[in-house]
Amino acid sequence: MASPLLEVRNLSVSYGDVRALFGVSLTVEEGLIVALVGSNGAGKSTLLKAVSGLIYPTEGEILFEGEDLGRTSIRHRVNKGIVQVPEGRRLFPNLTVHENLKLGAYLPRTRAGYKDSLERVFSLFPVLRERQNGKAGLLSGGEQQMLAIGRAVMAQPRLIMIDEASLGLSPILTMAIFDLITTLHQQGTTILMIEQNVNMALKHCNKAYVMSTGHIVMSGTGEELLANEELRKAYLGRRAVTGNQGSGS
Repeated sequence: MASPLLEVRNLSVSYGDVRALFGVSLTVEEGLIVALVGSNGAGKSTLLKAVSGLIYPTEGEILFEGEDLGRTSIRHRVNKGIVQVPEGRRLFPNLTVHENLKLGAYLPRTRAGYKDSLERVFSLFPVLRERQNGKAGLLSGGEQQMLAIGRAVMAQPRLIMIDEASLGLSPILTMAIFDLITTLHQQGTTILMIEQNVNMALKHCNKAYVMSTGHIVMSGTGEELLANEELRKAYLGRRAVTGNQGSGS
């Protein structure tokens, strides 16, 4: 069995007086794709923010390669190899594609391998090589998502956390993005993804957790959860029965 890369233990997070996570525990083993699915407001993005250091938990632990991250800085976590692709991409639209990618390699440990990382990104996303001198804001939605993932790759991550990769994309582009996520995984990158397209997420992951109102309510392999009647009724509807691909919406 693969060794744990990320361990979240009994994590609770509050926004003021409002509790968003209630004793959440999960494990991301090295070399796997792990999906985190559930309805809007379930706490999925809050969990990723806590792992990234954007917010601090009120209780519990976040361990990365056995180190308790506690209240360590975002910079420390990125330097350890934890990199997030945020929902909505959060690119710099007035900078070029190349400049956005360069920002992903701003830490000293990533600069030495900058050229190799850039070539890796261009190999994964040939369209970014073609448009590297154009403004990021002029890219299509799918191309912007590729750029956001490419920027994360530039940081030489041990763990990439992707928040809603398919949001706003057509079915064809959604499939293309998931194919690229699979390629990253095959190259040895560990991935934790939040995804609204539950059908696609479960088909492409090794393991998944289902969240509801700040709790983990179900877990298993992607195949096990796809076959779970309760989950199918709650999130998949007829798509799980017919086998049709999701629309990405």
